Amino acid sequence: MMPAFAPVFTHNETLVLWNAYFAEVDRLVGLIGPGAAELADDLRAHLADSFASEEGPGGEAERLQRAIDRLGRPADFLRPMLADELIDRGTASGSIPLISRGLYHAIRSGSGRALRAALFAFGYVLLGIFAVMTVLKPFFGNHIGLIRGADGSLTFGMVSQDGGQELLGLWSVPLTLALCALLYAILTRMLRRTVRTV
Repeated sequence: MMPAFAPVFTHNETLVLWNAYFAEVDRLVGLIGPGAAELADDLRAHLADSFASEEGPGGEAERLQRAIDRLGRPADFLRPMLADELIDRGTASGSIPLISRGLYHAIRSGSGRALRAALFAFGYVLLGIFAVMTVLKPFFGNHIGLIRGADGSLTFGMVSQDGGQELLGLWSVPLTLALCALLYAILTRMLRRTVRTV
């Protein structure tokens, strides 16, 4: 069955092009949420009108392709809405996977949004590093924590060389846990406040 607002096509190639375009629209709209279904119908109506007014050389499929090119790829104009929805749901539920997907789509949407999203993503990566340090400390005690190198330099993190002295011992586990909790709370609260501008 042909979707609502679809023109009547005389060539199968044109119908395949239409269906492929709206399969992508429907996939993205499905991720955005129930209120976005109306958006998909609006896009169908808009593309149908654009196709109907398309003149110029070429057959039906070429005319539809030109109309699609004018409208743009679904990801280009739906990605910011998808990013907002995923970040909003992720910060409300505290779900790192949803936040990560939202930041990914915000970065892919480009411009200033991408820079802000990349900064938040960097913060969550840092949080992940502290979590990994917490888990690995009991197994690689001399290489994780606050380490004084042979040259006297101090490093907080994970080091691969031998010859350094770990200064905190297992106290680095509660320290990295506290850093994880603090960083998570700060990042998630800031992200929740800026969700529509990221």
